[in-house]
Amino acid sequence: MFDLDAIGRALEELTGWNADDDSIAPGASPGFEDARRGMLNGYAFVDSLLATGEDPFAYGGSHLLLELNHVVLCGTTPAGRAEFARHIAATERRFYDDHVSGADSFYDWVDENRGLKPLVFASGVYRRIVGAPQLFIEGNQRTATLVASFVLGRGGLPPLVWTRGTFKAFASLSAQCKATDRRRLLSAIWGAALDWRLQRLIARAADTRFLTNRNHQPEPAPVSPAA
Repeated sequence: MFDLDAIGRALEELTGWNADDDSIAPGASPGFEDARRGMLNGYAFVDSLLATGEDPFAYGGSHLLLELNHVVLCGTTPAGRAEFARHIAATERRFYDDHVSGADSFYDWVDENRGLKPLVFASGVYRRIVGAPQLFIEGNQRTATLVASFVLGRGGLPPLVWTRGTFKAFASLSAQCKATDRRRLLSAIWGAALDWRLQRLIARAADTRFLTNRNHQPEPAPVSPAA
């Protein structure tokens, strides 16, 4: 379903992506190639989930969500997994044992919102992973992008792929999500505004060149709630 070659070419254009802070600056950045490869492996993993019908949001599917974070950060080879074994173990402990920021809280939200339209659900999932407290120790923006791509792909929509034209906007919105602690009283109001902005941006970023079947029309961007 996903055109991995087209996605790979788009990621190659982000030659200034700094994988340490998910920003773009002129020139090549340290770790860029490893980060780009991790993202491409992640898209391939999401594509395989869509092909097999496996669902990280289903009961018993949390390990797939965790594996996606591992793929992005630690690669897919036995050597890579051995190198990052301590990080992987720490990430799994936090994911399953931290009931405020880990899997329990995330899947409570999923259960309440899984009936939303793909674009709306994808933006909510993205903010839920990136926003404070973040779901994973590292790689939250990258993992959220891939999880949102699963939601979109399952709905027949193009995956969420960063390009030079959209990355800075995503980075800016992600920073605002990260600064919004959903545990605070007024965060629901600000969070709803961020969700709407994310929906608009994801709809604008939709590009059928990232699909092997390019006949599907992207979902229209949502109308402002104030309209």
